[in-house]
Amino acid sequence: MQKKTIAYLTTFIFIIISVLTQLKSVQAQEVSKTPWQMFRGNLQHTGQSAYKGAQTNTLKWSFKIDTRITSSPSIASDGTIYFGSIDGRLYAVNPDGNAKWAFQVGNEITASPAIGNDGTIYIGSRDKKMYAITSEGKLKWTYQVGGIILSSAAVTDNSLYFGSDDNTLYAITTDGKLNWKYTANSNITASPALGTDGTVYLFEVSGALHALSPDGTEKWVKRVGTGVYDSYSSPSIGSDGTVYLGTDSGRLVAVKPDGNVKWYVNTGKAVHCTPAITEDGTIVFGSYNGFVYAVLPECKLKWSFKTNNWVESSPAIDVEGTVYIGSSDGKLYAINADGTLKWSFQTKGAIESSPAIGADGTIYIGSNDNHLYAIGGTIQTESVPMFEK
Repeated sequence: MQKKTIAYLTTFIFIIISVLTQLKSVQAQEVSKTPWQMFRGNLQHTGQSAYKGAQTNTLKWSFKIDTRITSSPSIASDGTIYFGSIDGRLYAVNPDGNAKWAFQVGNEITASPAIGNDGTIYIGSRDKKMYAITSEGKLKWTYQVGGIILSSAAVTDNSLYFGSDDNTLYAITTDGKLNWKYTANSNITASPALGTDGTVYLFEVSGALHALSPDGTEKWVKRVGTGVYDSYSSPSIGSDGTVYLGTDSGRLVAVKPDGNVKWYVNTGKAVHCTPAITEDGTIVFGSYNGFVYAVLPECKLKWSFKTNNWVESSPAIDVEGTVYIGSSDGKLYAINADGTLKWSFQTKGAIESSPAIGADGTIYIGSNDNHLYAIGGTIQTESVPMFEK
């Protein structure tokens, strides 16, 4: 009887430990309290927001700098907007559009910032460094790698994941120490995505998708395309674990968690954006053919929407299913959940940046006309940067 009791207790303890371990893994991937913590909003890159986005195209304010803005903005819990620029600066802008501070790095910033739970901002640069900067604009540390960093970091409670042109994915602690690194066969310019089980997905420019265990060991590798653009294309992960990604050959590919291809659609032109995923599992993405597509999880077209030029910007989706996306025609589009136009906003340059949705519904997006725009407010004004060259 005593042996049976011990056996039951041992089994019970094992089950409890297993459950706690799984909960810890899932909790590490939970959506941040910030409105838009990192590139695509969260670790799974779904582009989903818990907030209702702007209902009109009213300009709230615009923030001008000296160079184009291809970096996508992130939003802190206090409403501060962070974005990088070709001028090598990380900018912090207050919710009212006034400059908070700017931090100069050694080369261009095309990656998007990630915000830690303590407010630290992490940003990579073409100077081959990952920077950790306080919310007051002070340097905490840098981490040197062997190639330029175009990859936007994914951040958890205690770890940071990013790729580099030295063909390496880095997993470092939030205090700048190496956890592990993984070497691929070509440059890693895309941002890694993390599944709720801790699996790390990376897409290298040769067109291979890699799945790694949380400790950095390889689970599988699957070639899904001829390549990806050296920019912002990254995998996104559905609620069932399906991984979606675009390729230079014009395909949107759906890959099962075991690495087998589920299905693909061909748009005829490159898909350089990161697909967004709605609450009901619909996949939304743009193509260089100028269209924005919504595809159901079973690979049926839900709707398509035509812009006036190629689309590289990745979609953001509000709580009602409204899609916000930029186009190289210079417009930010708000598209209803049924594929009809809600409104558009014209900038004076192509839009490569991807939108972020604030807690008050404001849409923030950068343009190649050197402005960061805040859409959805009522006051029309143009803010003056605090820092001049």
